[in-house]
Amino acid sequence: MYTFTKQDICDWCHAPSFVTKHEYIDGKHHHSCEKCLSFAIMDVRQFNQAEIEFRNRANAQQ
Repeated sequence: MYTFTKQDICDWCHAPSFVTKHEYIDGKHHHSCEKCLSFAIMDVRQFNQAEIEFRNRANAQQ
């Protein structure tokens, strides 16, 4: 469940709005408004999956 309690700028549409935080596996984060939520979830999920695959390949080569 996502809550939109912080007022900030959406990192996807750059509009001021109430936003929710999205955590990346590398420790960074972005905020999305409710309008951009589904795209933000997909974007963060794809990045995190690619990062996990990259780390797994790097560890396998060692």
